[in-house]
Amino acid sequence: MSFRRGAVHPYKPVLQRPGQSLQRLIVSADPLNESSLPVVLGLQVVGRNPDSLLSVRLDGHGWAVITTIEQVIKSRLDEPAGVISPGEQQAVDNALRAALDL
Repeated sequence: MSFRRGAVHPYKPVLQRPGQSLQRLIVSADPLNESSLPVVLGLQVVGRNPDSLLSVRLDGHGWAVITTIEQVIKSRLDEPAGVISPGEQQAVDNALRAALDL
């Protein structure tokens, strides 16, 4: 399976925690995603608006929560459920820049 920046994947956690999202938005650069590393960087995608300036609405998927950036084990991801639009990707990039002071 290939992993691309901007793809939303169903996520299969080793241990499910109450309230944990089961979707991840891949935010790492494609050279990292295509590498032999066992992880990518992702954001949790939640179904309800978290009422945070550091969340981005993703049409048809929910809300990407910027403060949930994490390593995601590639083998825990299923086939992508979709890809976000260029405008949504720009909004995610801007929110990441704001959160990380880049």
